[in-house]
Amino acid sequence: MTTPKSLELMIGGLLEATANMQRDITEIRRDIRESDARAALSYEQSEQRAATSRAKLHTRTDELIERMAGAESDIKMLRDDLTNVKAVTDDVTRWKLMGMGALGVTGVAFAALGSLVTAYWSDIWRALRGM
Repeated sequence: MTTPKSLELMIGGLLEATANMQRDITEIRRDIRESDARAALSYEQSEQRAATSRAKLHTRTDELIERMAGAESDIKMLRDDLTNVKAVTDDVTRWKLMGMGALGVTGVAFAALGSLVTAYWSDIWRALRGM
């Protein structure tokens, strides 16, 4: 038979063990809540970082599109300029084929200028004399 004192000790031990278990369960619950809060915060921070990264990606893509549009515009201008240069080059090539060098072309230009001066000499002379 057990004595009342030993029953009191056993009940006291059981109460203490129950209190310890209840404290441990409370601590475990608190740890779980804190872990959930940290996980939620980590998720929010991860989402913010992802949103920032996507925003940077969209910004850089927009900059790249603008640069490509500028490059296309510059290429079109170069094509137009090359078309004009090709026309002049074709004229010079034609002159060379006709046997006219730089001296011949200069001579033709001065002959044209001389004929203009001769044709309008009287008007030029009047303008110089102030009449």
